[in-house]
Amino acid sequence: MTNPVSFVICLTMIFTVLCAKLVGCTLPLFAKKIGFDPAVMASPFITTIVDAISLLIYFRIAVLLLPI
Repeated sequence: MTNPVSFVICLTMIFTVLCAKLVGCTLPLFAKKIGFDPAVMASPFITTIVDAISLLIYFRIAVLLLPI
């Protein structure tokens, strides 16, 4: 069996990439729909949201799979 910490990190990376793709695709479309410039929302706002969500994903997976 593999190390449980490495399994948690692997799952976190998978879900973080999926989340980043989802946020990166939908947020500029949403910005355009409400009348904002999608380029303004693209870089800093998406990065901040994905960073925060990836931390939440990591801690949630760690709590579920590791004996903490």
